[in-house]
Amino acid sequence: MKRNVLLAAFFLAAVLAIPGFAQEKPKTEGGEKPAEIHKIITPLRVQVVFNEFEGEKKISSLPYTLLVNSDTYGIPASIRMGLRVPIHTGGSTQMTYIDMGTNIDGRSEKQEDGRFLLSLSVERSSAYSPQGNLPDAKALSSDSPVIQQFRSQLNLLIRDGQTIQSTVSTDPVTGRVIKVDVTVNVAK
Repeated sequence: MKRNVLLAAFFLAAVLAIPGFAQEKPKTEGGEKPAEIHKIITPLRVQVVFNEFEGEKKISSLPYTLLVNSDTYGIPASIRMGLRVPIHTGGSTQMTYIDMGTNIDGRSEKQEDGRFLLSLSVERSSAYSPQGNLPDAKALSSDSPVIQQFRSQLNLLIRDGQTIQSTVSTDPVTGRVIKVDVTVNVAK
């Protein structure tokens, strides 16, 4: 009997120690929980635009928009857009598939001054055509695919409505320039 009472007391103490089973947290005068306990999630509309230039001439502009909830404790928002492309690996029937396209992962944290610390991981891959857009196209056979890859990890301190040109990169083979523009707007 004494053992059952001790077990019951131990169980009750353990349950009360679990968050959610204990008493409700104290509230501030306005009815809000203190800031260290409860952060307000701010939904952001993040636009990432890959602009590709050949010299001064813009040859492509690829926009992507994702919704990122600020202050969700590291839970990222993601976009995956592309194709699975067959690549011959030997003979006429052996092939494997590789992913080509754009991958974007983003998370955000609201700062005390109202700006957002936006962390983005961007990746873009595409296939070159050996016939046309390589300066030394004859060095590549038509059986050898050439994949261009661009990756960048961005950590931007940005405010609502601001656009930042965050990355500029030059392809060492073609000389084309990729510029990544990021715009953040608080979603209403």
